[in-house]
This record gives sequence, structure tokens and C-alpha cells, in this order.
Amino acid sequence: MKTFLNDRDGVSEKDYLLLIASTVFFLFVAIGLILSLLGKPVSSGYLALLEMMAPVLMTVTGGVFGVRAVQAYRKPRSSEHDMEGEDYDARV
Repeated sequence: MKTFLNDRDGVSEKDYLLLIASTVFFLFVAIGLILSLLGKPVSSGYLALLEMMAPVLMTVTGGVFGVRAVQAYRKPRSSEHDMEGEDYDARV
């Protein structure tokens, strides 16, 4: 199965950004859920912070997947493995 950990460019800066943003967001969500399960009140400031983080996560996620979708759409249909071993002079 191909993931961002074993693709051609390895773990890129977009992958790190996506992992960090989603991890922080879901940690905030988990903390809020745990507080509400324990019966403690969740402050309005906490909810405001969560509302401010949601558009950032959506922007980062949309940007990463949007760029990948455009790259996959623009990629030629021929296999990349066909030209891996070829020399530039051999193609000219």
C-alpha cells in the first residue's frame, strides 16, 4: 500500500505540516471530549480556540490533497519506470 511514508519524495514538508496540524487539532478535540465526559464545563474560550483551528486544518488538508490531485491529473499516462534507467542522450 502506497502512503506518504513510502512514496518517491519520502516524508515531505507538506506531509509534516498535515500530520502536525491534524494531530494538534484532534488532541484539542480529545481534550474537550474528555472534559465533557468527566462532567467539567468546557469554557467558551476553549471552544473559540477550537473554532479558530478548524479553518486552518481544513486549509492545510485541502492544500495538500489539492496539490496532489492536480499533480496526479497532470502526470502523463506513461509509466515513470519506463524512463528511470534511460540516459538523457538516449532519449534525444
